[in-house]
Formats: sequence, structure tokens, C-alpha cells
Amino acid sequence: MEQNACGKSLASEEEFKQSSQSASTKRIWKNLLVLSSIWLVNWTAYRAIESLQSTLNSEAGLGVVSLSCVFGGMALSCLYAPLFIHKVGSCKWTIVVCLFGHILYTGSNFYPSWFTLIPSSILLGLISGPVWTAQITYLTSSAQEYAKVAQQGSPEGAISKFNGVFYLIYDLSGVSGNLISSLVLSEGRQDIGKGEFCGAMDCGTETNWTSDYDVTNSSTSSVRSNNTTGLPDDKQQVIVYTLLGVFLACNIFAVLIAWLCLDKDVKNLEKTSVEKIQVSQLLLRTVRVFKDIDYVLLMPLLVIIGMSEALVAGDFTKSYVSCVLGVQMVGYAMLCFSVIGSVCSPLFGHLSKYTGTRTLILAAVAANVVLLIYMLLWQPDEDSLARILSVSGGWGVIRAVWHTQLYTVLGATFPSNQEAVFANTKLTQSLGNTMVFAYSSVLCMDVKLYLYMAVLALGTLGYGALEWKTRKMNNTEADTLDRTVDQGKDRDSALETLELMERETSL
Repeated sequence: MEQNACGKSLASEEEFKQSSQSASTKRIWKNLLVLSSIWLVNWTAYRAIESLQSTLNSEAGLGVVSLSCVFGGMALSCLYAPLFIHKVGSCKWTIVVCLFGHILYTGSNFYPSWFTLIPSSILLGLISGPVWTAQITYLTSSAQEYAKVAQQGSPEGAISKFNGVFYLIYDLSGVSGNLISSLVLSEGRQDIGKGEFCGAMDCGTETNWTSDYDVTNSSTSSVRSNNTTGLPDDKQQVIVYTLLGVFLACNIFAVLIAWLCLDKDVKNLEKTSVEKIQVSQLLLRTVRVFKDIDYVLLMPLLVIIGMSEALVAGDFTKSYVSCVLGVQMVGYAMLCFSVIGSVCSPLFGHLSKYTGTRTLILAAVAANVVLLIYMLLWQPDEDSLARILSVSGGWGVIRAVWHTQLYTVLGATFPSNQEAVFANTKLTQSLGNTMVFAYSSVLCMDVKLYLYMAVLALGTLGYGALEWKTRKMNNTEADTLDRTVDQGKDRDSALETLELMERETSL
């Protein structure tokens, strides 16, 4: 009877443990899907507006200037992102608060001017660092908790898998946003954006953007001065307002999802129970990341993430897509880029468990070099649609590797200082974006590709040095452990010999 009772007790404890583990893993997966859905809904609006800025607000370059303000503010905001998260209290509430900046930015596009769009763009940049840092920290912490609950040992595989799922869903925002962009632009002229010299030969001249539309001295709104659809001005404005209304609804819905469905992160709950960290310590922790040799070695590849996104969104679409096919095809090319990236993100997240992170990163570097050489040698024409979509898809594959694998390397290399590291990561990426946009209008396409190739080579050398340093450190630790074990065996053997001698002496 006692044995049966004991057996039933052990069985019930085991069942309780399994059910508790199942509930924990379900909660973690639920939060991952909620976090991904927030980014899908909110960035559907932002990425669509971003792609339309140069068209809707082209007067005096207002749209381009506003995007520069966003990226400039993002670079600055990454420095105080950990402090911002600490003051708000958790990653969840940081996300909720920062999403209101997107609502204001979308709202300012209803009445765009230097006094409405520029301040909202600066504000959007200033909250971009904290919201992205909170997202990466929340996701990495969830992956580490999942690996602990599931008893997987190293959390690297879980981090890679979670990044893959997140970017699968997040990249769908590019699908919806660019689809909206193409549908809008398809209502207008079919030759806008075409030029005489395309591909690597493009130096930013001879395009039809303003050949028939003088927008420099317009006293009316940019929507009215760029009416290329043949519709009455008021009808065109209604269409634009309808689109912006949909985008604004997306922003508000994203805030509601974050507020009502996202759990408060465990990591920050634990942080509030210990002694409070001084503000100066948080700032120093963020700045000191740049002194860490491991982070310095990874910086060029992190810059490449920003450069690749800006190169595709700005230079590839202008010199290889609209230059030969017209601006109405830009959205479809970016649609291909987003779809391929969405499909490959979870694939690489799962594949890294078998191939390792190093193999995927080196394969992406090799593929990127091949793609750059092809873009230098290839001269696109009106019959190049299939090749244009293939190149766009190739960039989507490379982007999926950068996001899933480099964030995995960062999470595994800096497990105890994630907020500061991920804040500096977004800062470094935004510097890559800003750099490409800064020289985009003054350099020829072939020079831009050579510059990208140089930074990629530097990043590959840095990553190789980090791998060599890590392997050497692991070998040193293994040798130290072996010597310790051998010394322990020698001590045991000496003790046994001493005991034997003492027994023989006593006899």
C-alpha cells in the first residue's frame, strides 16, 4: 500500500512537472507570436508610407528629409535605449509607449509640412532605438527562457529559431506595404522614373521623375502638384487620405495588441526586485560596448545589415527597377524581396541547428559577393523582369541570414548585457542606412557597389577574427580543465600510494 501510494505520488509529481513545462512553453510561444504580430501590423503602415514619401511629399524634398530625420534620430536614440527601457519598467511597456510615436508620424502625413512632418519624424527616430532594443531583448530573453524550460542546454539554437519566426512574420509587412505602393502607383503614368543609363552605369541623371512635373515652385500641396493619375485633384486627395486612414488604423491596432495581449517580460520583473541600477551605470554600460573587442569585430557586418536594406530600398529600386520598368514596378520587386526573406528566415533559423551559425554566415558572404559582381556586370533592360525579381529575391535570402544568424551570435556572445548590446546594434545598423542614403545622390551605382563590397570584406575579416578568438579561448579552457582533471588523478594516485606505505609500515 505504501509503495503504491509512493508510486502514485511520484507519477503525479511527474505529470505536474510536465504540464507546468507545457504551459510555460505555450506561454513563451504565445508571446513570440504576439510580438511578431505587433510588428507585422504596425510596420505594414510604416513601410508603406516610407516607400511613398518621395511621391506624396516630394515638394522641396520634404519626404526625403523626413526619412533622414528618422534614421538620424534612431542613431541617437540607441545610446539611451537601455536607460529608456529601465525607466519605463519593462520591454512590454516600452513597446506600447513607443508605438504612439508611429501614430503621430502617420497622422502628420495627412497634413505634411515642415512644421508637422519633420517634428514627427524626429520623434519617430528618437523612439526607434528603444522600441527595437526592447523587441530584440524581449525575444532573446524569451528564447533563453524557452531553452531553460525545455532543457535544451545552449540557448543559441532557440534564439536562432525565435529570430526566424519573428522575421518570417515581420517581413510580411513588406509584402502588404509594397503591394499597396504598387497598386497606388499603377494608377498613374507607366514611364515615371525611367532613365537612359541604368544598372551600374546609373549616376542619377536622365530620369523622367520631373520631366513633365515641375514641383519646385508649387504653392499647392505635393499631392496636387504630382497628380499623375489623370483623376481630379480632390478625388486623388481622397484616395491618399483613405490610404493614410488605413495606415493609422494599423498603428492603433498594434498598440492595442501590445497593451492587451503581450505579457510583461520576466527578465525585467526580476530586475525590479534587485537593487536599482544608477543612471550613470546604464549610460556607461551602453557606451562601453564600443570598447568590447568582440563587438568591434562584429561592427562591420552589423553596418552591412543597414547598408543592404538601404541599398535595396533606395539604389536597387531606382537604378535597376524603375530605371528600366517604371516606378510602378518598384513595389512588386520589393514584394519579392520581402516574400523570399519571410520564407527563408524560419528556414535558416531551423537549419542553423544542423549546419551551425558560422556556415550560414560564410555562405551568405559568398552569395553576397556573387550578387554584387553580377550587378556590376549586368546591364538591365525592359526584358529583364525575371532577372530583376531574381536579384531582389537574392537580397531577401541574404537579409534573412544577417538577421537570424548575426543576432544569434550577439545573443550568445553577450548573454549578460543584452539591452546595451542590442541598442548599439540598432545604432550601428542605422549608421549603415544613413551612410548609404547620404551618398546615394552623389555617387554612381558602381562606386556604391564597390563601397559595399569593401565593408563586406572588412566584416568578414572581423567575424573570422572573432571565431578564431572564441575557438582559441575554448581550447584554452578545455586544456585547463584537462590539466585540472589530470592533477586530481595524480593526487588520488599519490594518496593511494601513501596509504599503502603507511599500512606496510604499520605491519
